[in-house]
Amino acid sequence: MEKYQRILGSFLGAAMGDAMGANTECRTPEMIVERFGGYLEDLRPGEEDTFVPGCARGFVTDDFSLAYFTAKSILESGGNVTADTAQKALLEWAGHPEYYCLAGPTTRAAVDRIKGISEPDKALWKLACDNAKATNGAAMKIFPAGLANPGNLEKAVSDAVTLCLPTHNNCASLSAACAIAAAVSCAAGGGNLNQIIEAGFYGVREGAKYGKTVSVASVERRMELAMEIAEKKLGWEKTMLELGSVIGSGLAANEAVPCVFGILATADGDVMQAVKMGVNIGNDTDTVATMAGAITGAFCGADLIPEEYLELIEKANHMDIKEMARQFEKEFYL
Repeated sequence: MEKYQRILGSFLGAAMGDAMGANTECRTPEMIVERFGGYLEDLRPGEEDTFVPGCARGFVTDDFSLAYFTAKSILESGGNVTADTAQKALLEWAGHPEYYCLAGPTTRAAVDRIKGISEPDKALWKLACDNAKATNGAAMKIFPAGLANPGNLEKAVSDAVTLCLPTHNNCASLSAACAIAAAVSCAAGGGNLNQIIEAGFYGVREGAKYGKTVSVASVERRMELAMEIAEKKLGWEKTMLELGSVIGSGLAANEAVPCVFGILATADGDVMQAVKMGVNIGNDTDTVATMAGAITGAFCGADLIPEEYLELIEKANHMDIKEMARQFEKEFYL
């Protein structure tokens, strides 16, 4: 497969997952079926009771948009990722109110700190010992670190940590983010499905060595549980429902990312099937589908994704995803 197709597939798979999942976020699978007359499998305009009401088909949320500006900052650094690279990405993204209005509290607080805005004294954060900050906000944006380091898992993990420390300086979030970055790195380098999953486990173990300790369930152990669920071979729907009910598919890093790996194994790496499962698993669907789409898109390439989706997403968001993919190929693959 052409390298460009893998890169484009990862960007487009992530964007498709985000845009499609924006309409199912915060719903249960049962609510999704009731609302849409079945599981959602296509891009739709933003429903009124979502975070993107009235938005055009293909409009993405904070998940893919933050990844896009992270990718742009990585390119501008020439692959020499530093703390400045991370801050530039955050500030440029924050300058787009259509996306920044969707920012989670952890990321928003980090942007305020970079801008020199004092963070309010919030007793919740102190009482929780930062446990509440162990979210999936790092993992959702980090697939470009994998694309910039095809087959180089160690560098992908190192870059992921550097890019995520400003917003998610805790072992759970960094562990989850490194799992995604390493899996994308392996997929972009031409790894097979088993190697991609093994890369995810390498990333989750390495990432757990960084950041503040938080008292939450292990991302790695829940990934192991997700693989056990997938190995039951219950079929995609029953597996999706069990992943969502046993592990959870919410904002926590130790829910969303393990679910992604269970989806990856169940979908056999197929980008459309993986995104469908992520979109319909319930809860934080756009984030789960973004990450699942990024990994499987790099594995399958862009050819399996409907051609119209690229045009719709680029138009709705004023983004040039094709050019971004070309620049990544030129900078990191030639």
